[in-house]
Amino acid sequence: MKYTKLILAVLAVIIAGVIAAGCIAPQNSQTPQGEWILTGIGSDNTPVIGIISLEITDTGISGNSGVNAYFGSVTFGPENNLTITGLGSTKMAGPANLMQQEQKYYNTLKAVTGWKIIDGTLTLTDNTGSALLTFADAAKSPAGTWTLNSDPSVTLSILPDGTINGRAPVNSYFGTYTLSVSNGLAFAGIGSTLMAGDDPRMQNESVFFTALNNVSGCKLENSTLHLTDSAGAVLLTFTKTPAIVGKWLLASDQNVTLHFNADGSLGGLAPVNVYGGSYTAADSTLSVGDDIISTMMAGTDEEMQAEFAFFAALKASAGYKIIDGSLIITDKDGTELLVLLQG
Repeated sequence: MKYTKLILAVLAVIIAGVIAAGCIAPQNSQTPQGEWILTGIGSDNTPVIGIISLEITDTGISGNSGVNAYFGSVTFGPENNLTITGLGSTKMAGPANLMQQEQKYYNTLKAVTGWKIIDGTLTLTDNTGSALLTFADAAKSPAGTWTLNSDPSVTLSILPDGTINGRAPVNSYFGTYTLSVSNGLAFAGIGSTLMAGDDPRMQNESVFFTALNNVSGCKLENSTLHLTDSAGAVLLTFTKTPAIVGKWLLASDQNVTLHFNADGSLGGLAPVNVYGGSYTAADSTLSVGDDIISTMMAGTDEEMQAEFAFFAALKASAGYKIIDGSLIITDKDGTELLVLLQG
């Protein structure tokens, strides 16, 4: 009997170790509740123009379908059954191609009767099990504004309406994009302004546009976006541009400006002098460097005191938040230092 107990104990340890090592995977407990981005329509996974989002809760769905916001009720049944009812939306008008895609999406949602999740991809199916709509985790969405790692002056904005724009080494540019299954991303119709620059920058711009035209996929790793070719090779790498980037006006004196640049520099007009410096920002944290410099013009005592207070607030910055278009800069304790309006 004691040997039987010993054998059972040893087997228990071995089984636990095998499961921990991943050789026997636990059952996938992932459910469709969460936030998703559409990457394909129909059994042929037709690519999607722009960003169509879907949030599923225990009782309802909502999202943006490219032009309008939409909502509805969801009911879950046994064996991964799912039905959507009461579908409604706002009534905004948009480009014809987006309106056609939106209507197709709504019609397809009404036909959904089931779901499955494989390798993190959500597929909504009909009553025969055929794929109707394919979604990726919303965390994998490339939408947003990005800064090129190798040249912080180069930006890429991927907008929910299916368009892109940004700044190349010399010119501003624009175009469109589509999303498809497995993080597929392709750009089309890329055009630009026609300004001339020095030879090295023009060569860099040509290389950049060639890379954009060869993109067929993307990979997201934290706040880094890798654009890849058809073989999966990385062509361009971008870092998420903090929401703080842009021009801001001091709420209490809109003649005072603060411009956060994507390359980590800042500058603007203080109550009296022009100034510049550096900063780092990530998520909701902000740190302004000790290298703030300014011109040396003199103003009234009141203006100079206001300028001293402004620079002191910048140097004490530790965090920020953006609420209803206003930038609120705080210190390490969360105390409000500066309130600014978008310029």
